[in-house]
Amino acid sequence: MKICCLANTGLFLPETYLKPEFSYTTELEFPLTVGQEYIVYALKEWQGNIWYYICDDNYTYYPMQYPAPLFEVIDNRLSSYWRFKCYPNGLIRLAFEEWLTDPDFYDKLTDQEEAEVLIFERIKQLIDMEKDPEQSLDDNRDEIEYFINNHEIEQVKA
Repeated sequence: MKICCLANTGLFLPETYLKPEFSYTTELEFPLTVGQEYIVYALKEWQGNIWYYICDDNYTYYPMQYPAPLFEVIDNRLSSYWRFKCYPNGLIRLAFEEWLTDPDFYDKLTDQEEAEVLIFERIKQLIDMEKDPEQSLDDNRDEIEYFINNHEIEQVKA
């Protein structure tokens, strides 16, 4: 899934997205470039609001969530690596398997835990490659299974 940035300030957000307690105000400026295309690595729907996880202009090693109204969807094909999960509290998420099966995956990723950073880096590469029509998706699926099950990743988690 690919999106294009339409706006990069809170001025363009509907009222339901403005949450001053989380710093989401009309004055907020996002590290996004208007007109820039971004690949979506996960998305969530919570209380009627949709959020995209993308690698923004300040990307280091993990994707950040941004309100959907800041973007236009320019490629609505979902990643073949995404899975669906509806949580008991009503949260809906589309993301890769490791994110959905480990409730602490994103926290570990943002805390720079090595195994999660390596997993995201590799999955990011694979999702990025999906945009290349010459790339074989079947080969990629085998590659990610090997990568995630690789003994080195298990040693990092231990």
